[in-house]
Amino acid sequence: MARKSCPLAPGGTCSIPSEIAPHTRRAQYSWRVRSSFDSKDSSGSAVALLEKLVAFRTDVALGHERPLADHLARLLLERGADEVSVVDVPRSDGHKSSSYVYARFGHPRLLVNAHLDTVPPNATWSHDPFVARVEEGRVYALGSADTKGAAAAILKALEGILPKNLGILFSGDEEFSSVAMRAFVTSAHAVGVERAIVCEPTNMRVGTRHRGLLSFDVTVTGPGGHSSEADTKPSPIALLSRLAVAFDVWAKSQAQLGPPGFPGMCVNLAKLEGGVAFNVIPAEARLIVSLRPPPATGTEPLWRELEAVALRVVPDATFRRLRDNPPFATKNLGAFEAMLGAACQSPLDLGFWTEAAVLAASGIDAVVLGPGDIAQAHGPDEWVTVRELDLATSLFRSIFAGS
Repeated sequence: MARKSCPLAPGGTCSIPSEIAPHTRRAQYSWRVRSSFDSKDSSGSAVALLEKLVAFRTDVALGHERPLADHLARLLLERGADEVSVVDVPRSDGHKSSSYVYARFGHPRLLVNAHLDTVPPNATWSHDPFVARVEEGRVYALGSADTKGAAAAILKALEGILPKNLGILFSGDEEFSSVAMRAFVTSAHAVGVERAIVCEPTNMRVGTRHRGLLSFDVTVTGPGGHSSEADTKPSPIALLSRLAVAFDVWAKSQAQLGPPGFPGMCVNLAKLEGGVAFNVIPAEARLIVSLRPPPATGTEPLWRELEAVALRVVPDATFRRLRDNPPFATKNLGAFEAMLGAACQSPLDLGFWTEAAVLAASGIDAVVLGPGDIAQAHGPDEWVTVRELDLATSLFRSIFAGS
């Protein structure tokens, strides 16, 4: 892992070392700033900053996170960070690497995070999703609510303020597999961080609980053959059909369990696949299942229970974990009240998963808060209001000044 350092160049910019390849499987560079100053962004507003951020395509399908990460690194340097690091993190499934940008002000105990990636654009956008359109108090663009709007508000709030003990993290891959956040929490950057504000579209309300998201598949193989032998040869699809019923029975046994507001496990029998033709006994079949365990559920005992169900019904099956996103609950909301004020008096239960769960699992207490409405995220013509961008900027400015 290579590290590069350079003093802040005149005029408040620092070029990326040319020898750092943007597509390196695992690369990091850092800049250390020996002096700070009041940065004056010529754009003059969080909206103008957002217009630049959404122009970078960062979805896992056709986008790339590294160019935006490099852009954000420059902006954080201009805002006086003591150190800015860009880290590339490989994805295990062969997709292009993810990236995160971390800026250190002093010795961070508080972390503020927004993710820099987006989902792919929905096919029914009415205009170019990578060109911001401002109309009637709304900014329309892919990622405007989820969560480049929050990133713009963070950057705007840092202008003219030099926080004392703050970390800023812009992380990639939140919409796919969270490899960037998982890499961050195991890195030296996370050492000393006690609390985090994770930005997601909550209409500036404080989110404190949400379900986890687990998924797995179960595979069964057999000899296959001509359908005239179906009475004597095993059917992988029939075996997994029985297993699907067993998982459904298990789900119903969990339906009344869980804390108030989060009953049951939300087990979804998502897909049963196998076979090639009506007259061929399949040689293999696969069942895909997901579930959303409620807050305070330990995932490892749950995994063991699910695998036991599978092997009890189909002893020769292969059980494979696909996604292991733990549930989330803020541990000490009172510790955030000095920063967030009255908003902590009416916490919000969230219906979607966030990377606050990864931070909490690593020992960093967290809340979820940001501009935008989750109803706008992932859909065509996504938008965030200028009013909420302004509210977020004001809140972050207050937090940073007191950090």
